[in-house]
Amino acid sequence: MTSTSKHVPPDVSIGYRLEVGTTVTFVCAVIVVSLRMVARSIYAKMSWDDLLMLLALVLALVATVFDYISVNYGLGRHLIYIHKNDAISALYYDLLSQVFCINALSFAKISICLSYLRILKGTRHYVLRVACYLTAFLVFAVNTVVIISLYGQCDPPHKSWNPFLPGKCWAYRTEIALVLLQGAWSAVTDYFLSILPFFLFKDLQVSRSNKIVLCGLMGLGVITGVFATIRTIESGLGLKNGTSDVSYTTLMGLMWAGMERNIAMMVASVPALRPLAGPIANLTSQTMSYLGVRSSKTQHTYEMNNSGNSYENKSQGSSNPNPAKKSFSTAAVDRSTSLERILPEMAPRDIV
Repeated sequence: MTSTSKHVPPDVSIGYRLEVGTTVTFVCAVIVVSLRMVARSIYAKMSWDDLLMLLALVLALVATVFDYISVNYGLGRHLIYIHKNDAISALYYDLLSQVFCINALSFAKISICLSYLRILKGTRHYVLRVACYLTAFLVFAVNTVVIISLYGQCDPPHKSWNPFLPGKCWAYRTEIALVLLQGAWSAVTDYFLSILPFFLFKDLQVSRSNKIVLCGLMGLGVITGVFATIRTIESGLGLKNGTSDVSYTTLMGLMWAGMERNIAMMVASVPALRPLAGPIANLTSQTMSYLGVRSSKTQHTYEMNNSGNSYENKSQGSSNPNPAKKSFSTAAVDRSTSLERILPEMAPRDIV
């Protein structure tokens, strides 16, 4: 009995890792993508790449909701501690979450390819255009095959989310190979799309500093590639011992997949925020200047009051009978001039 108990894992849940990781990155993605849409609506026209990014954001939201439902049913706990019906529900919603997650990642990357094609429109970079079209097609094709395999790996298909049903599924080695293939391809496309700007802007007639900024912003996809690499490793490690404890061993791979999807939407939208940098910097500068004037005014008033108190303690027979009054009038003029220069610029309608 002692030997058997050593092999029984404790009843713990790591589902919170999935919830925290995907929620934090999703909120950040919502903020960045929303700012992207604001920038597009003000400074440019909305295009297909923007619409696909919005679609990816909606799909990511659905995937995040299904993640929470799965964790609520027991995802993140060892399968032996989950009630049978709850385990089936957890794996069912987990499978749905993976479908929406993969689709969100696909549309985010296709959106990046379309963004590059917008820049390449009218140029002679035929090889780069073909590369973008081919990358978008292969991303969609590979991820579609993965989604089909999620439901076609078992006979009957219901056994994909109900391990208690009689039937048979693919060997876990086949499943690992498919996961590694999809993860490796995802990482390769991320790295490729991150180095593409170096060839894209090589002949662009702009200053070197602008080229560096553009390449840096559009090369942030390397971050997504790092997440894809980690996700692939975690998913492979989670499946190496088979699927007997799938509710626990696969969670870390799911967490990294969700974070990869959200990071992809963020880094793909950051370059579109550049037009907002000027207005945001001006608003920040005006706000800091206004706060600086208020602070300076308060300090000057404090010093003026101290000066008045010192004057009252002086002898009445001084040669300059009222120096504080003179200082007060000068300070009042300076303050009035300063406020007249700042307040009109800080009108509420200008702030909005």
